This record gives sequence, structure tokens and C-alpha cells, in this order.
Amino acid sequence: MTEKYLFNQTGIVEEIFLPGKAILTFALHNKAQRVLLWVKGFVHQGKNLDKSDTFAGKLRIGERIHFDCHVYDKESSDNCQWYAARASKEPPEELHIRPTVPRVINQNGYVSELDPGKGVILFDFYEEEQRVFFMRSKFYLFGKRPAGKRSLKEFLSENDPLQFDAEMCEANDDNFNCTWFATIVWKGKKPQVSGINAHIGVMTTDDVSADDSASNAGGVSRELLSADEFPSLSRPPGLLDYRHSYKTFEVNGTIREGKGNVLKLFNEECGIALWMIHRNTWETVFFHRKNSYLDSVSLSSFDLQESFSEGTSLDISAVPAIPEFPCRWIAHKAIARC
Repeated sequence: MTEKYLFNQTGIVEEIFLPGKAILTFALHNKAQRVLLWVKGFVHQGKNLDKSDTFAGKLRIGERIHFDCHVYDKESSDNCQWYAARASKEPPEELHIRPTVPRVINQNGYVSELDPGKGVILFDFYEEEQRVFFMRSKFYLFGKRPAGKRSLKEFLSENDPLQFDAEMCEANDDNFNCTWFATIVWKGKKPQVSGINAHIGVMTTDDVSADDSASNAGGVSRELLSADEFPSLSRPPGLLDYRHSYKTFEVNGTIREGKGNVLKLFNEECGIALWMIHRNTWETVFFHRKNSYLDSVSLSSFDLQESFSEGTSLDISAVPAIPEFPCRWIAHKAIARC
């Protein structure tokens, strides 16, 4: 059964019915929503409570709660539209590294607009029609991604049914004024992929021989670098400002452009790529999600590990880094093309 999920939501305790039932409220599209929470779905001081536990002494009316929820499709005497699968007073770990973004999974929709490399899906979200932007790199046909950069029009037509997972985003001209960004789209069987996004490519280098490898790249290998080697990553993520944090590690503002491939992703925010400076000469480039894109879509609020993969081809604009910095270059822009 298709269900609508929302992750990393924040609400307020509206009512408590001891021993183990509570009602939360939160806003969605400027409308008040009610969420049913049972004690067995509550995490208190890091411990999952049992259905025989009580909210007494653990939860109070007016407290701020973080939760994941899905549509409550049963008749509710409490007028609840959502059911909290998990809730806690402490924000989940990932809230410290990425913003709260509503997500939905296993949704049904149909193609509304279609270009060779991107399109729009319409679906019903809580009795409202919503627009979902999707890219060719996120599309799977019967469990597999079509080889090469073939046009979506070879496989899809307007009004074709599709299924997808998506995250909420800001509408703009670049994404056809859609309020959702599809992290994976499929027709037929849902593919088995790591994370909620499909990988978008493998390493392809036309000018490299079979003997070329990461060991040719200035002595850099996959094991040599870790996130701890980047000075500003030790700052609290909420204080991390990409432009100011890494400006001090730039030698000058002379920008070089070229093509490269993702070598390693350290976390949700950053990674390193390799690009060819001269034939058989590779150097490392540090990139941050603040300056990373899928075509024209900014990834500044998305998890890079769900959007890029090792080997993803990138168009890179970068400046040289000081010798003390772990990479030779710092990217001002890293773009993956669909």
C-alpha cells in the first residue's frame, strides 16, 4: 500500500491522555495538522518506551517534539490526520547536519511535462495536487537505469503512471516551479539502491589509459584522506559558512575549469574529486554541497551522499589551495550533468 511519510518534523504537544496517548500539532502548507502519538513510539532519554510505559513525568503539554509520521488512514475520534511512527524531545542526529526537509516515499503519480533530460510528475498530497521535478539520472525502468544519456521520451510519455520518492523543495523556474524534488523515480519494479537517491553515474574518462588510477593523482588514494583532515569541518555545522570557512585556504582567486570525477564522499556536506590537469596527471579537488549542483538544481540543502556517488562525472570550476590544505584545489562550483 502506498503511504505518505513525513520525516524530521517539529510540533507541539497539544493534549495528553495518560497513561500512553498524546496529540501533537504542526503546520503543513500553512494548515494545522494533528498527529496521534502512542507511548510505544516515544524515545525518552535515548530509550524506546514500551507500550506498557506512561507519559507521566516524561511529556508535558506545550513541549516541542521532533517526529516522523505517516498518514493515519483510520477513523480517528481525535481528528488526527497523521500517526507518529517515532518521536522524541531531542532532535535526531541528522538534524544537526541537514535542514528539516519533508519527504515522501512510494508515491504514485503521472507524467505531466517531459523534456529529454527532465520532467514533472503530478500527485495527490493530502487532497492537494502537487508538482514533482525529476531528472533522467533518477529514473529507473523495471529496476534498472537506462544506459547512457538517452532521452526520457524514449521511455515515457505524458500521462504515464510513475512511482517515486521525493523531498520538498522551493519552487523556481529551474525546476518547472515544482515544490518537490524526486530522489528516485521508477516504472515497474522499484530498484535496490543505497540511500533514498539513485546513483547518477560511473567513472568515464575518455583520455585515460587502463593503467591510470588514483595512485597517479599526486599520491592520493581513497584511504589517505578523511573528514578530520579538513580544518573547518570540526566547527558546529550550524556555524559552517562555506565561502568564509574555505576562503582562507585559497592561494588566489584564479579559476580553472575542467572535468573530473567524484573520488570520495566524506559525509552529507563534502567530498573530493579528481580532475586531469595534464594527460595522465590528476589532482584532487575539494567540493562542498553549497556549491554543488545537479544540472541547475542546487544541492545546498540536500545530502551529497544521496545525490552523488563515487565516479560521478563533474564539471568543475576551482581555485588552487594552499599547501597545508589536504587537496590541491577548492571548487567554487561542481556540477553533475544529467
